[in-house]
Amino acid sequence: MTENAYKNSKEKNIRSLITRYRDFLLDPGTLFTMASGLILIIAIVAYPQNMLSDSNSTDEGNWLYLLSALIGSSFIWWSAYQGVKERDFTADIPVTIATIAAIAIGQYSAAAVVAVLLLLGGMLEELVSARAGKALESLAKLLPDRVTVRRDGHDIVVSLEDVQVGDTILVKSGERIAVDGTILSGTASVNQAAITGESLPVEKQSGDTVFAGTLNETGAMEILATKVGKETTLGQIHRLIEEAQTQKPKIERLLNRHAKVYTPTAIILGGLLWWWSGDLTRAITMLIVFCPCVMVLATPTALVASVGNAALRGNLIKKGATVESMAGIDTVIFDKTGTLTHGEPKLSGIIPLKNNDENDLLLLAATAEKFSEHPLGKAVVRAAEEKGFPVPDPEFFESVSGVGINVKTSGKNIFIGSPKQISGLDFSISDKVEENIAKQSQSGHNAVLMGIDNEIAGLLIFEDKIRPESEKSVKDLHKLGIKTIMVTGDSKAVAERIAKILGIDEVHAEVMPQEKVEIVKRLQLEGHKVIFVGDGVNDGPALVTADVGVAMGLTGTDVAIETAEVGLLSDDLLKISYLINISRKAIKTIWQNVAFSLSVLSVAVVLTIPGILTPITGALLHELSSIPVIMNSARLITYEPKD
Repeated sequence: MTENAYKNSKEKNIRSLITRYRDFLLDPGTLFTMASGLILIIAIVAYPQNMLSDSNSTDEGNWLYLLSALIGSSFIWWSAYQGVKERDFTADIPVTIATIAAIAIGQYSAAAVVAVLLLLGGMLEELVSARAGKALESLAKLLPDRVTVRRDGHDIVVSLEDVQVGDTILVKSGERIAVDGTILSGTASVNQAAITGESLPVEKQSGDTVFAGTLNETGAMEILATKVGKETTLGQIHRLIEEAQTQKPKIERLLNRHAKVYTPTAIILGGLLWWWSGDLTRAITMLIVFCPCVMVLATPTALVASVGNAALRGNLIKKGATVESMAGIDTVIFDKTGTLTHGEPKLSGIIPLKNNDENDLLLLAATAEKFSEHPLGKAVVRAAEEKGFPVPDPEFFESVSGVGINVKTSGKNIFIGSPKQISGLDFSISDKVEENIAKQSQSGHNAVLMGIDNEIAGLLIFEDKIRPESEKSVKDLHKLGIKTIMVTGDSKAVAERIAKILGIDEVHAEVMPQEKVEIVKRLQLEGHKVIFVGDGVNDGPALVTADVGVAMGLTGTDVAIETAEVGLLSDDLLKISYLINISRKAIKTIWQNVAFSLSVLSVAVVLTIPGILTPITGALLHELSSIPVIMNSARLITYEPKD
């Protein structure tokens, strides 16, 4: 890479980083923290003696400490005011009283240190969650902007917003379907994984139902629009995600849960000490040592370290609160297609008939499918290439939409297609062939007919290949005492076969997106904490509704990645048990930090009562006691859970 290219790349990365974190960088809390902290650093460098001085505001340079204290404290005062208005007694209240009192008696450095430390803890928390989702924008990309509609015998192109129920929509090969509707005429192979999660394209013909947002891979259709806009299945997914995002409660900061006890205790002790000793400085010192600076750092430092640990191993955790949620998980729900499986068909075998040779059939089938765009055809060609077979071009190729392909090669006429779609063709299916097809279907496989010169020569058997790490991932979760569930839009036979192989506890097959949400909600009502793992648009609502949504990062759609709290960038399911382990370790670390903080607080209170500690030494004690907390949390960066 040239020097200019390196500089351009670096500048591009910086711009991307600034764009991603713009909201965080421009957040008032960030701006106040950075301004107050910068001024405090300048004050300490210029007038270090004032940090340890108990003198009043007449000392030279104290104006810098006062400015830092006022900038930092003003944001805390405003937060405390908002909390009081909403009857939410957070830890900002004793800090407000302490900083006001410290400023009033000229202890500017103490007020500045307390304000900066508290704001720093809050800023670290915001940093972890500084990533905006764009899931709903991604959903919109699944629909075309313009749609061909047949009205009064004319085909006209209109905007999506102008399509009405009852319109006849024309959809060509390669186009996305814009409405929910019924096929009036035509046949097509429709990839509807985005809605139903089915791993293979579905052959559609007159009378069948289609969904908005699905892709017409081959063929052409006239569709009667029965649902448009927000009423379509895709529109309902959009609504479910929107509702889940607004209804899902945020996890409170650990300290604020106990602030209703902590805050009054600090105020009462400060007041009693003033009444008992008659020394206002001791009362202010009591409020300062009670300032929860170290306790505020206890949580975000551990969360930042655990999020960093996950990132180093290819896992994107978007919010620090997600770590806390994962620590309490007792149930993991997996989507099947693209999650437990690769989400693309694989030729798993060939059943020769009429004394045909398996390898001969594979080569003929690959030659026939060489120009096909169908996923099953590509799987056949790939299987032949993996065996090292040279795949020649066919002499003649014809794709019959929704039925199959007719090909001529090596002097033979080859037909490959679905058993359900061969009525009207010169083929008859024997009882033996029907038994084979039924047997493959029951075992969760997809059988496709292969005919040579008007005779059925064999069956091509396809399956959606299971990810190699899926079985171990399920076993690891069971070792952690976690229940596993699989949900899928695929058939019951397919789902049960895969669940049996992987050892999954519970299966829900042939479910739609809204049903996945209902399953998650039911488990939550029963008191379970749920992770949902998925990769498709249809998983979006369930990913948001679950306590933690985990998206497959490389294969997942934009909707899944943006709605989930966690992205597995390496698509490695083994990371799920690892993430739960690191989360549990993080929570344990947080409680260690809290215990240490409370110990320091107890010592500080004992030293404050006889006047040994002053406001400035009390603030410094807080500053020094934060170092062990940060070091303890930093251990999480290199933590590796044991197998």
